[in-house]
Formats: sequence, structure tokens, C-alpha cells
Amino acid sequence: MSVTVYFLVNGYGNLKHEIVDPDLCTLCGACETACPVNAISITADRNYQLFDCSENFDSCSICHEVCPHTAPNLDEAFKELSSAPYSLPGIGRFLTIRTARSNFEDIRHITRSGGVAAALSICGIETGLVDAVVSSETKNLDDMPTPQKFKIPMVTDYLPSMLNVEFHPAAVAKAYDSVVKGYTRSRVAFIGLPCHMTALRKLQLFGHKSSEPLGFLISRFCLWNPQSMKAFSSLLRAKGVQLDTIDEINLGDSIRLKSDVNAFDIPLAEIWECIREGCRICMDFTGAFSDVSVGRVEGISKDWSVLIVRTKKGEELVERAEREGYLESANLPHAAEVGIRSIAFRKKALAKQEVYESKRGVMAPGAFEIMERCIP
Repeated sequence: MSVTVYFLVNGYGNLKHEIVDPDLCTLCGACETACPVNAISITADRNYQLFDCSENFDSCSICHEVCPHTAPNLDEAFKELSSAPYSLPGIGRFLTIRTARSNFEDIRHITRSGGVAAALSICGIETGLVDAVVSSETKNLDDMPTPQKFKIPMVTDYLPSMLNVEFHPAAVAKAYDSVVKGYTRSRVAFIGLPCHMTALRKLQLFGHKSSEPLGFLISRFCLWNPQSMKAFSSLLRAKGVQLDTIDEINLGDSIRLKSDVNAFDIPLAEIWECIREGCRICMDFTGAFSDVSVGRVEGISKDWSVLIVRTKKGEELVERAEREGYLESANLPHAAEVGIRSIAFRKKALAKQEVYESKRGVMAPGAFEIMERCIP
């Protein structure tokens, strides 16, 4: 038996071979942000190279190294979090896990949740921890970079917001890139998805200049990114489901959606083809590499959210927010812990099934084995 090993000195060549061509890209935008010669573009449904960047460098691998689905720097990123004393299956390591909510009722009302991400953002800016908070509601990536808005993003903590197709995962990365390049001395907080958190930690370990202004990282819980959920949303509308009435999503053998008056069970087989391949094999539900993870699951009141503190930086932010009156917290109900673990475990099981049992012959990217090992 002979084995042929292919080595591509062009970083995008590696990325294209391992991630883009097998359709494992989740369009997070990290490679586009990291590229020093702006050779990569993320559109609404595509990752492609604008020109051959190997003409500018003898060898450059950054786009491949910062991708959340590749192996480089991932073990090191997990070691950075290894001092956190607690761990739960499917959730990763953390310092504390509680339920929390904004002390401002209007924020809770606007976000249809505890409003924790918004409250932490306001606290971070008003108390001087950061100079800017990046999130995005961009509908059209052609509009990027967007003009800077001098307001705090009212980002919801609740999981059904993933059905909001007005959000594209690359938009927040493009917005971050715009802020970093336009305001070089700013300390920037970042609200995003688990894939963003992984990419940003890898950027920090790589030593990329765009990671220098990073303040705290807030991850929202994510089943599959909103771009993947677009077709699912269309399917639900065709079934007569009003998306803005959905309060809870649960994942088991089916997707269970709940509103105040109805509950819907959608067989998983019906929606699986709607999900991007890269999202199908993602095992991170809560954002293992964030400073703080927020979300709302079954088992807690509608105006409270789950708050997972993972790092000392996140702990400092949350303690300040409570001390200054932006946030209140309480012990996490057992039912909510069960809910988080159940969804996280099911998401990981589906990812492993897709890789190990799928007849499509999905090739696991480099990060898969590391994530499987480090998020037990």
C-alpha cells in the first residue's frame, strides 16, 4: 500500500482542501478578517479567494490556522482554559454557572430574555472595561463594513433567535474588523457564536494584530448558526408556525418548539438537510472558548437567562455588573442544568453520528477529534 501526502504551502490552499471544498465552512468570517492582504471574501453562502495570495508571500498559513474547524492552536486554546475548576458534559470548563437577568425591565422586554449580554455590554462600556461592543444585525453582507452605531446592541439571549434570518455569522466578524482598523486604540468586546469564540482564541494564540484590542468575549448558545437555520425557518413558515411567538427550542429525536399556546415537534430528518455540513459536525453548543456564555433554555423563567462564567476576565465583568447594579443572579435551577446538558449532549451526538455513521462519507476536519476529546 502506498500513501501520498499532499502539502500545500499556500494557506488558502490548505483551507480550501480541508474546509471549503468539503462544504465544512460555517461562514464565520475569521479567515477573511485574518488575511493580511484581503484575499478572501465571505458572501451570503460562499467562501472564496479573490486572488492568489501566494504571489504576496512565500508561505502564509493564517487563514487555515485561525479557522475554528482546523487543528492548529486548538489544543493550546483548551490548555488556556484548563485552570477553570468545573466541567459539565457537553459544556466545557467554567468557574460558575448561574441564572441571571438585567436589572432593567425594558432590556428584558426588548430582548425577550434575561438581557444578560446587553446588560454586560452596557456595564463594560459605562465602567470603562471596553471602548466598544461589536455585534451585528446586518441583513446584506454587501453593506459591510457598516457605519458605526453609537448604541449598545440589544442582543437577545434566547435560543429561538437563531431562527432570525436577518443575521449572518460573517457580519459580526466583518464589523469587528471594521472597528479594529478604524479605531486602533479601542478595547473591543465581541458578542458572537461558538465558532467566533474558537476563531478569536486561535487568533490570540497566533499573535495576530487584530486580536490585540480584544476585550471580553460573550458567546450566545447556538444549535446551528442562523445562516444554516434559514431553510429551517422557511420550512416552519410553510407549516404555519409564527416564528416570533416561539419561546423555547429543545433538541431530542425531534426539534420541539414551544410558544405560550402551542408546541410543535418537527422530525429531525425533515430539517437535517437544511443545516450546513459544517454546522452538522459542530459539537460546541455554549461557546467553550468565551469569557462568558449566555442563553435561555427550558427550565427557567422567560425573563432569566443562563450565565456561564469561564475565565477570570469574565468573572471580573460579571462581578462588576452585579456590584454596580446592572445585573442580578441566582442559583441555576436543576431543570435548567438538565436542559443545557441535554441539548449539548444531543448536539454532540448528532455531530459524531454525522462523521462516523453518515453514508455521505463526511471527512472530519482537524478540529473534530480535539473538540470531541476536550468537550467530553
